[in-house]
Amino acid sequence: MIVYVTDLKKFRDEKSFLENIRLCSIYGIEYIQVRLKNLDQKSKINLTVKINNIINKKNTKLIINSDYKSSKLVSAFGFHITAKSNLNGTDAKNKSGANWISKSIHSKEEILLSNKDKNINAYIVGTIFSSNSHPNGQTLGIEKFNELVKLSEKPVIGIGGIDTSNIASVVESGAKGVALISELANASNEKKVITKLKSYYE
Repeated sequence: MIVYVTDLKKFRDEKSFLENIRLCSIYGIEYIQVRLKNLDQKSKINLTVKINNIINKKNTKLIINSDYKSSKLVSAFGFHITAKSNLNGTDAKNKSGANWISKSIHSKEEILLSNKDKNINAYIVGTIFSSNSHPNGQTLGIEKFNELVKLSEKPVIGIGGIDTSNIASVVESGAKGVALISELANASNEKKVITKLKSYYE
């Protein structure tokens, strides 16, 4: 499972942001998770609708971060619960209309507590390696990540600084997938990068 996590602030303008998403979808990214930070509600909805209209729905499923209204409006496949949210899986499904719920996890305590929530379908666990999104943040490292994978009762998707040079170690940990940000946002050749990434999970 390969999840492309992206948001508008990583691009010079909306046009280049949407074009990157369109190409990633065409070239076979299975899941695109959209962060809608620092936007008012109207802008969140407008951008979500545009994204939903350009993705190749045969290839790609849409996951929305945090915003229930946008998720429900486009009948998003998935909804992501951020680390700061106290939302449980049941409420996330009811409010967002999504059938698949993921949650950010950063520690042993969080994973043991969330294992009890039957309506969370997967964990996005990190930050594994140093990343552009959290340059000064704490990292788990691959050994700690491996420990959390073993503790999890749900599929784990690794996140944080993952690229084609280190994805193999995440795959070998038993993670069911990876979530990437910069590797695809900054790609000069989306097709080449996606082909390489998918070779690890197909």
